[in-house]
Amino acid sequence: MTTSQVSLDQFVRADYPRVVAAVGLITGDRSHAADAVQDAIVRFLTRPLQTEPRNLAAWITVVASNRARDLRRSRMAESRAYRRVGVEDCTHPDPAAIRSVDIMAALRQLPPRQRQICVLHYFADDSVESIASSMGLSEGTVKTHLHRARRALAEILAPEIPQRAGTNGWARGTVQV
Repeated sequence: MTTSQVSLDQFVRADYPRVVAAVGLITGDRSHAADAVQDAIVRFLTRPLQTEPRNLAAWITVVASNRARDLRRSRMAESRAYRRVGVEDCTHPDPAAIRSVDIMAALRQLPPRQRQICVLHYFADDSVESIASSMGLSEGTVKTHLHRARRALAEILAPEIPQRAGTNGWARGTVQV
C-alpha cells in the first residue's frame, strides 16, 4: 500500500464526514457536497500530485468546494437556459429556499474565499498554517480573511449589539449594552 493510499484510508475513516459537512457549508449546497468530495478523492487517486499534501483533508476540502462551486454555476446556467426557452426547470431545487438556519444565511453573504477559509478554520478545525498551505496563500492572508469574516458575521448575526473590539479587532465575549 502506497503512502497516498494509507493517507486516503485514514482520511476516509477519520475526516470524510467532517469534510463533506465543511464543503456543504462553504458552498451552501449540502445536497451535492458528498459528490464533490468523491470527485476530489477520484482526482487525488487518478492525477498524482507533484508533492504529497501536508493535510489531505484540507486539500480535499479545497478541491471539493471548488468543484461544487463549478457544478453549481453549471446548474444555474442550465436553469437560465431553461427559462430562456420557456421551460420550467424543476430538477434542481434552490438550496437557499430549503434552509432557514441563520448561520447558513450569514455564511452565504460572505465572499467565497472568506466563507471557505472561515469554514475550514472554525467548522473543520484546520489550522491557519494548514489552510494557507492547502490554498496556496500566506498565513497573513488567511488571518486577514478570518478577521474580515468574523467582523462581517458579527454584523450580520447581531447587528443590534454593539461590538467592543479586543486587541485583535474582534469582540472577545464583551458586549456593551
